[in-house]
Amino acid sequence: MSAILQVTEEPLAEEDIRLLRRSRSGRSLMAVFAGLMFLLLTSSAILCVVLVVSDPSLRHGADGMLVLSCAVAVGGFAAVLGRRLLRMPRAWRRFNQALRGRLSKQIVSGHLTGFGPSEGPGICYLFGEQRVDVALPFWNEITRDTRHGSCPLTAVALTDLPVRLHLLTLWPGSPPVLLRSEYPMSAQALNSVEEISDADRETVRKEELGARKLFYALALVALAGSLFLGPLILLAAFFVLMGLVLGMRSPRLKRARYKHGVRGVVEEIVTYRVRTTNPNVSTLVHNYRIGGVMYRVEHFGQEAAPGQGVAFEYLDGADFLGPRALFFQIEDQPTMTL
Repeated sequence: MSAILQVTEEPLAEEDIRLLRRSRSGRSLMAVFAGLMFLLLTSSAILCVVLVVSDPSLRHGADGMLVLSCAVAVGGFAAVLGRRLLRMPRAWRRFNQALRGRLSKQIVSGHLTGFGPSEGPGICYLFGEQRVDVALPFWNEITRDTRHGSCPLTAVALTDLPVRLHLLTLWPGSPPVLLRSEYPMSAQALNSVEEISDADRETVRKEELGARKLFYALALVALAGSLFLGPLILLAAFFVLMGLVLGMRSPRLKRARYKHGVRGVVEEIVTYRVRTTNPNVSTLVHNYRIGGVMYRVEHFGQEAAPGQGVAFEYLDGADFLGPRALFFQIEDQPTMTL
């Protein structure tokens, strides 16, 4: 790097190790699933080859070419997956070294002039003519990608001010993992921890019942329309099912005992488009950096812009994707529940 950037090395802090430890959950299950898929693909390719060899009629007909094409395709998928499985033990060893604090992190300091999505997975910081591509720990190969590109849809941040990046290089040739991004000139975030009250549970329950009533009302409209157009009865059944599911009591709220409050200025926002099991349906997931920490917030309405003040609460029972907000409020705007 040029003289524009200052690079130093420091040992991993406890908060860095906690962040990496959260990204570790579920990896054993993924390894077992990947191993089973590799065995299935490999056995399917072998079966296709055996069929062609054992049946002479398949060697000269179009069916034989089709079976061989399937064998090549399945074998190719098995080879790619097998290569990733062979790399997994080495990646796990290095990741475990980081969890034990045996790896050091790099502190990159400079004057930020630009910010946006990277060419690959992750985001890019621009310091004059220098660029630093980084991967976010919840959206890269430490855990899993976003299944559809793993590249953010949009990324904006406060610019034309000093920034300190805490980076950890896990694999040579891959972008370093961004542990923290500090904006020294930004106001410090205020954090609080409170016990969840009955009023909080009642508020969430009212929102769940409100969602159920909305879908039930849509089901009634679709049911009335089915008198004139029969297939609409299927849509009515779908709305009823959605009302039952969305109106259930939140399991996260049942397990959680404490709620965490965050109030501060948005320094960065990275938005991903995450698709559901239906490829035609997707949701926008906003990731706000406040006080150097990235929070995953799913909400409706207008998103906060860098420099705006926000306040939100999240439960202590966070999953591997990080904290999920209980409510979200932009300064001088109504509260948005989730």
